[in-house]
Order: sequence, then C-alpha cells, then structure tokens
Amino acid sequence: MTYVCYFLQTECQTLLVLISKEKELIVKDRQKNNKVRCSLFSKQVGEKVSGSAPNWKRCLVFELPSPWKADILETLHFPPQIIEIVSKVESAGEDLRIQCVNPDDEYSVTGFIRVMLFSRPEKERFDRFIREEYLIPTELLGGLVESLVLSRDDLTGYKDYLEKNDDIRDIFVCTHGIRDTCCGSFGIPIYRQLRERYPNIVDHGLRIWRMSHIGGHRLAPNLIDMPSGRNWVRIEESDLDTMIFRNKPVSQLAEKYRGLIALDSPYEMVAEGEVFIREGWRFLDMSISSKIESATDVDGVKVSVEALSAINEPVTYFVVVKHGGKIEYIKCRGDEVEEDDQYYTVSVEKIV
Repeated sequence: MTYVCYFLQTECQTLLVLISKEKELIVKDRQKNNKVRCSLFSKQVGEKVSGSAPNWKRCLVFELPSPWKADILETLHFPPQIIEIVSKVESAGEDLRIQCVNPDDEYSVTGFIRVMLFSRPEKERFDRFIREEYLIPTELLGGLVESLVLSRDDLTGYKDYLEKNDDIRDIFVCTHGIRDTCCGSFGIPIYRQLRERYPNIVDHGLRIWRMSHIGGHRLAPNLIDMPSGRNWVRIEESDLDTMIFRNKPVSQLAEKYRGLIALDSPYEMVAEGEVFIREGWRFLDMSISSKIESATDVDGVKVSVEALSAINEPVTYFVVVKHGGKIEYIKCRGDEVEEDDQYYTVSVEKIV
C-alpha cells in the first residue's frame, strides 16, 4: 500500500509521519457511497499545494460559449481554424496553452470575440505577463490568432480591434464541471460570490471570468490572477476580500497559494511562495528572478530569489526546498487513484 505523507518540520529536521488508515477508509467510503469529492479528499489527506501550479509561457485565452467538452478542443463548436493553428504550433515545437472563457454579459459584445494572449516576458526578471488583447469580429478570429501566435509580423490589419487594457486585472475561475465535478461544484459558487460581492468593480479595473480546465481540479476552487500570474486554490468566501483588495496579510492565504505560473520549476515556485509570504503584497509590485543554486538528495534544492522594487531596492533570499515524496489523489470521474509530488521548505534565509 502506498502511504500518505505528512511532514512535521522542526527547525532543519523533518519528521515523516505515515498515515494509511484514514485514507483507506476514505477511498472505501467513496467507492461505496460516491460521496467524497476529489477536492475534499485532497484536504482530508493533507495534500500540500505549494509548487503545484501550471507553467504558462504563452497562453491564448478566447471567448467560447459553454457547454464545453471535457477536452475543450473536442467541443463541437470549437473553432476549427484554432485547432489547425494549435497543430502548427505543436509541429514547430513551440509552447502555447489554450484556455477558453465563457462570454459575459458585462464584458462581451455580440458578433465579436475577445482574444487575449498572455506571454511571459523574455527577460531575466519577471514582473507580470505581457497581455495582448483584441475584440475581434467572429469571422476574423482565425486570421488574428494565426498572426498573433505564429507569424507575429502581420498584425497591422487588426490594430482597430486592439484593446488597451494594460491596467485590467483578470480573475479566471475554473468552472469546467464536465471535466471534473469539483470544478463545477466549488468553482461556480465562488465565481458567483465574486460577481455578487463586487458587482461594479469592472469600473475599477477588475474582470471575473468563468474559465475552462486550469489543472488541479482536486484543489477546487481554482483561480488564476492575471497578469500577475498567481494561482490560488481552495478559496472560500471569507478569503475573497483579502485576495481582491489585498488588505490583510498574505500569510492568511499561504496554504492556498500554488505558485507563480511563470516559473518552470516546482522548487522555484515553493521558494517564491516563501518570499511572497514574508514580503507581503508589495512583492507583487517587484520584478523578480529565481535560480537553482545547488541540488543534492541529502541537502535539498537551494533556490535564490531576488526581488527589485520600483526604486531599485534589492531583496535577496535563499530558500532550501526538498521533495517530500508522492501523495495519492482521486478524481471525481472514475475510480483511478493517481499520485502527485509534494514539496516542503527546509530553511529560508534573507540576505541583508
């Protein structure tokens, strides 16, 4: 039997506690009564979320009315020209993630499709994703997307449809219930709470969208905050003001932060999260860089995180992160049990 691992850390030593009985009972109860959802199971077995965020280098987001198939590309009304473009991108060995959002009465325009391309900046330091946004007539969608993600040299014909939304903040909430039940059961309620709680906040630079599968349905509700690129999960109604207004210590949301989706390595995600918690919300206004300095099985992975403020004031941390083995998780659809990696922090040192 594979055991679920909890890590209790005291200074530089970590005690591994093996727990199997509770997990076994949960699995049996689910198989018998089908009452335990994957997100509840994940909480019950103590799955840590830090370091588990998806990695986005380039992400194409566009409006597509639901219902969606579990695989968004198989949706009957998914634009065939986009499928052809995705195939070309894959053949070229390039990275492009596809996400769809449900059209919204407040943000959308009949006969037009909103298209957003988020790109990680090609520079040493990261501050935010680059956003290119267009509100395009439906019949021009294929041509725009091909120019946007492939040729990059023929966008002048679409300049009249370019949206200047550099100051807009988008909250993408996964509500893809056909992909996994928890995305609908927990994602849709938190989306509605966001819309009801902040009804006119779009006038202040915030939009809230229903999005297709982000990844990590067992951590639902699952939200991505763009263009900052932060991935939050297990958000509850009591967390919303803190996440939206950033008016309370970010440490209150520490257990709900998966990481910065611009980072390639889970070790760097964990390290960035530790610095974020210590520096607070001001960290989001800094440009950051991270680097794996060393890695051994015994000592763990040493990551340096350097942040630079708007007045070029540097802040440097060294964070040691270790791989903590595997933890089992379940899916709401199907009885298969899968595994994912766990990570934990050994030490955090701020260089003054």
